[in-house]
Amino acid sequence: MLKSIWIASLAVAMALSFTAAHAGDPEAVGSELRMLLSPRMAADAVATVDVRVTLEAPGAAGGDVLIELPLIRAMAPSALQDSRALSASDDLGPLALTVEEDPVDPTGFRQDRRWRVQRATLGDVVVRYQATPREITPATRPGPLYDMRGEGQGFHGSGAVIIALPPDGWPRPVRIDWDLSDMPEGARGVSSLGEGSIEAVVPQQGVASSYFMAGPLHSLPSDGRGAFVGYWITPPAFDLENALGRIEDAYGRFSTFFGDEAAPFRVFMRTTPAFAGGGSGGYNSFMFGNVEGQAREESEVLGLLAHETLHNWLNGLGEETSQWWSEGTTSYYTEVLSYRARLTSLDQFQTAMNDLARSYYTNPRSDLPNDEVTRLFFSDGDAQLVPYQRGPIYFAQVDARMRVASNGEKRVDDLVLALLDARRNGGDYSRAGWVALLRQELGEDGVAEFETMMAGRPMDLPDNLLGRCFEREAATLRRFEPGFRVEPDGRVTRLLPEGHGALAGVRDGDRLADPDALEALEAAGPGEATLALVRDGQAVRITFEPWGPARQGYRWVRNNVPEQACGI
Repeated sequence: MLKSIWIASLAVAMALSFTAAHAGDPEAVGSELRMLLSPRMAADAVATVDVRVTLEAPGAAGGDVLIELPLIRAMAPSALQDSRALSASDDLGPLALTVEEDPVDPTGFRQDRRWRVQRATLGDVVVRYQATPREITPATRPGPLYDMRGEGQGFHGSGAVIIALPPDGWPRPVRIDWDLSDMPEGARGVSSLGEGSIEAVVPQQGVASSYFMAGPLHSLPSDGRGAFVGYWITPPAFDLENALGRIEDAYGRFSTFFGDEAAPFRVFMRTTPAFAGGGSGGYNSFMFGNVEGQAREESEVLGLLAHETLHNWLNGLGEETSQWWSEGTTSYYTEVLSYRARLTSLDQFQTAMNDLARSYYTNPRSDLPNDEVTRLFFSDGDAQLVPYQRGPIYFAQVDARMRVASNGEKRVDDLVLALLDARRNGGDYSRAGWVALLRQELGEDGVAEFETMMAGRPMDLPDNLLGRCFEREAATLRRFEPGFRVEPDGRVTRLLPEGHGALAGVRDGDRLADPDALEALEAAGPGEATLALVRDGQAVRITFEPWGPARQGYRWVRNNVPEQACGI
């Protein structure tokens, strides 16, 4: 479960997620924006999508920014790469536009682009361009699931890279329409805001952070009606409908915990031929990735869906370095609230929390200061994992301290919910706000432990970290790190040049004779192992030890306290 969640959350950490759970009910202050999406087919696939965006009487003066559509957003390229291919007109005819593009961001995180009008506008302004699905090659880097892609006879992607939007005048009324006349009979168009033609009043991120999907869609419920709906194009090789049903129930429980009514929520699944990441949050929604034909364990799917659903409430503090909060709280409550909602058993909770502790102790980047974690987030895989490992263990530590300080009357829940209340009510929803809550409840010792975590110094994890049902014991821990990935067909990909596999002779493009062999090696535990490969039609055997160095840490073992007294 954990590997999928860490990869999944890559996107959410970088703050495109914006949900009604913390947006409130915005009052319309801007003029209406209407958009029409018209997919165009070629060779039984979506070749382009004609996009028409109509701005109701924007009243722009010469030199004003009319509309924006980034070139890059969180590693995802714009669906409009040629800036000259966007045109605009108003009551006076064609509008001359000047394009501004930010310098290239070497991290691939963000490169913005805007179009300015060269004269004042009169009446409504209509913007037209074509959005094109991204071409995927073996060299395509994995990243947040925002990019526009074709799948079967349909397409999907985030509004952040598909829809050009005005920078000002938000919140505003928005209307989304679809022209599906060129698609197969029975095609449907849907966004995070709803299916078919939709009208809503939203902030700008209500469009930019929405997902769009069209084609011969499957859904649960099958008619797409309901407060919790899942959409997909390619049928998966696992029981998605059962997982969605269980997550729908958990979503209601999560809403109760966070003190919100359960707002309408949509889950989108995209399927690709090879590994494509886990999931990315959006506006009252998220998108998660699946590999065609890949069977997945129910616990892994439920963990991924629960994690992304929780991002509806738990997301950034408005600071680029707040992954410790957004991913720390989300990873912590993925385990805690999943247990409370009966998505997982006590044994599964214990295993998951011990996996987090083991990962914290064995990740060589666990000692990175928080600012360095953010700086290296897109360039260093181990740094990218730190918020999902160190973060939840830190919140478990705070929970243990709160239980002791209050004689069992208070939990970390009280602090988290207080900070979320501050966000709703215009209070101090920030790192400083969290520190103030710690100081109030745990004194300077609580603040010092927070600074210890943020600085990357070793955390003092108490015996009662997981509550009354578990006790701490010392352990020698190692991390499974073969140095490559394996696709569902057994093909070796993303071989690290200095990894254990490469140094032992594994090559990119090799195939495992048994596609499940790597999982078997991990289950067998540390020690030298032999891997049977097929290379250019010939059998090859590689002997190596796919484990990192031994590190000292702790794990938590079950005691005799009855489960009903665990207090998780």
